[in-house]
Parts: sequence; structure tokens; C-alpha cells
Amino acid sequence: MKAQCILQFLLAFVLVPVAAFPSTVNLQWDPSTDPALAGYRVYYQANNSTLPFAGTGAAEGAAPVDVSTSTTASISGLDPGSSYYFAVTAYDTKGAESVYSNVVQVKEMVPPVVAITSPSASTTVNGSVAVQVSAADNVGVSNVELYVNGSLQASGNSAPYTFNWPTASLAPGQYTLTAKAYDAAGNVGSAEEVVFVAGDTAVPTVTIMAPGNNKQVSGTVAVTASATDNVGVTGFALYDNSSLIYAANQGTLNYNWNTANAGNGSHTLVAIASDAAGNAGSASVTVTVANDLVPPSVNIVSPTSPILNNANLKIAATAQDNVAVVRMEAYVDGVLLLGTNSGSISASAKVGAGTHTVTVCAYDAAGNKGSKAVSVSR
Repeated sequence: MKAQCILQFLLAFVLVPVAAFPSTVNLQWDPSTDPALAGYRVYYQANNSTLPFAGTGAAEGAAPVDVSTSTTASISGLDPGSSYYFAVTAYDTKGAESVYSNVVQVKEMVPPVVAITSPSASTTVNGSVAVQVSAADNVGVSNVELYVNGSLQASGNSAPYTFNWPTASLAPGQYTLTAKAYDAAGNVGSAEEVVFVAGDTAVPTVTIMAPGNNKQVSGTVAVTASATDNVGVTGFALYDNSSLIYAANQGTLNYNWNTANAGNGSHTLVAIASDAAGNAGSASVTVTVANDLVPPSVNIVSPTSPILNNANLKIAATAQDNVAVVRMEAYVDGVLLLGTNSGSISASAKVGAGTHTVTVCAYDAAGNKGSKAVSVSR
């Protein structure tokens, strides 16, 4: 058999490794059809692809391993933590040997060692949980993944491997944590444990910004409140002395409270915020409603007589209020004659023959209205 023929043959066949963990690699290749073939030699080497291969340590001896005319070989006693490179040559009856066949690599087969170090197995967790994973490999860890009930939760490619697992929105019950670590050779190590989720037990924290506690209020009052929660606020309710006056599915409270409908006196406003899990937190303030409900009283000074002697009608009036008069208006037969921003008014008008109605109105700052009317005839 000529070496040139063997060279052409070896360029054509494919070397197929079949790895069997932990220490044996099975090889097979296409046979040569050259009648001068005397046998095959298997070359191997650990962790280095530089030719020629001069591996040692296999049970079959140092490279090359002569397998006669067999087209299969088992190389055993190898270190599973090392990557090995293999090639085959053919030789003829005269001792001529071909070049190496295609080179095949069998990567190291040691998976990473993985452990979930926190939380401990069978513990009950809630809120944001820091899941800590340790992973080590004989060569190096390339990636670590965290699964919750089989679904990928997070991954990382550098230590420390700490993953945040938000549990507040999860239903209470049993959950399986699985950590998987990979090395560059594709080996996978895993660890698994069962924990229990308590669910969301955190109560929203509520703050009432306005009105202030122990304040005196009147008219329309802006009631504002906010809340914080570990997951999120889903609703707000506002109570006045235990009576619900406002509710909405939102995370803040902004409500215009008409205190005139509430009645004067002490009122306790309670703002209650709830989350999706049904937890509720509250805050309250006590205020005193002091609405001015007393209208001004009007005193018409002029006209003093119900009879007019001429066309000149003179009007004069004053008003008093428990707080203050802010405006007065004088009308003749329903038509506004004059308005003043004070507690008195004085006006005059020309009127024709007949009966006429003089009306004076007074207003306070709360919008209360007092009035008085008199009739005069000419």
C-alpha cells in the first residue's frame, strides 16, 4: 500500500467519537479499501491540539495506540475533567504511515457543582427574595440560570450569583427553585429545592397631605392622600365619620369635599388604601367644619315713607352679618340700580307714577344672602 493512497483515503473518512462518561471514548472510522493496509494507529492528547499528538495516561498506553485493522477503538482511563483531541493514521505492510486524519475533540465532561445557598429549603418567603446560588467548575462556569416552577426567572454569567425573585404578587403556596450552571463545554449541573411563598402580607402606608389635622375648614375642601406599597396600590376610599364619600381604583386620592353638605362640627376623615392582595392601610385626620350659614340682615333707611311726593327716589340701606358683609345691591322693580363691596349702599333713581318695589340684598363671604324689600307709590 502506498502512502499516497492512504493519504487520499484519510482525507475522505470521518472520525466519529462516542463519549461515555466518565473515562472512556469510543472511536470509529471508515475502513480503507487498499489491499496493502496493515493497520491503524490512534493518536490522542489532552488539552492541546498541537500536532503531533503525544498523549499519555490511557489504559491502552501512550499515543499512538495500535489497533491493527480494526476500524473501532476504545480509549479508556482518561481524565473526564480534560478535553482530548483524537486522530487516526493508517500504515501499510512496509511501515509507511499516512498523515493524520481529521482531528476530533471530545470536550471535558465534568459538570459544574451547583447549590442554592439561600433561601433554605422548605422555608416560607415573602416580598423580594434574594436567591443565592453557588457554582464551581473544574474549568470555569460560563452561565448560571434560576428557574421557578420550570420557568426561567433570571440568569448571570459572573459571580456572585444572586437573583432577585419578587414573590409579593404570587399566590401563596409551594414553589420549586432550580439552579442550573453551564460550562464552556456544554456540561450542565443543577440543584433544586422547594420553598413556600406566603404571598403579599405588606399593608400599604397612607399619608393624608390635606387638610391638616385639627384644622378648621369650610366651603369646598381639597382632600389629598398618597400611599406606598411593596407591590402597588390598587384602590382608595375616603370616609367621613364612617360614611363612605369617595372611592376609586387608583393609587392616589384627590377629592373636593363640600363641607356645606357635611354639617358644622367635628369630622374624622379616614383614607384607606388597598392593594391587589386585599391588604389595607389607613390614615385619618380630624377637622372642624365651621361653615357660615347665617345670612346678613338688611335695614332699609330710605325711603322712609311709602308715598313719594316727586320722581326722585332715594335709597339708603345698611346690613349686618355674624362675620362680615362683602357686597350690597339695590334694585328698583327687579332692575339692578347699584352694587357696592361694603356693608352700606346709597343710590337714587327717577321713577314714574305708580307703585314701585325697592329691594336691597346683602351677601357675606360664605355666599349667604339677606334681603329686604319695601313698596313706594307716587
